Amino acid sequence: MAQYGEYGGPIKKILGSQSITAPSGSNLSTTITHEDQTGNIGDSTVTMIITTAGNTYVEIGSAATTSSFALTSSDTLICKIRSQSVLGVWGNGGTRVVTVKKVIC
Repeated sequence: MAQYGEYGGPIKKILGSQSITAPSGSNLSTTITHEDQTGNIGDSTVTMIITTAGNTYVEIGSAATTSSFALTSSDTLICKIRSQSVLGVWGNGGTRVVTVKKVIC
């Protein structure tokens, strides 16, 4: 039987949490990997629960721009990304902290 986590879905394993500082007015691309990765895991995906402490643009798989997905401090973004892919973040109106919780659902 699956456990239900803070976000209401079945969470089988928490891979860790990562904080990314999104610079004001420019992109920062961060590689997302499995916390327990060993060797080549190929096409494995990581489910991410993304929150931010302010207005931030987020781009899954490439660099963020002002045309990317806008995320505010009251939003939660749940998405999947291939392991070894990048998550682009762009601070809007100041430097923002983005929290990425990596889980397996």
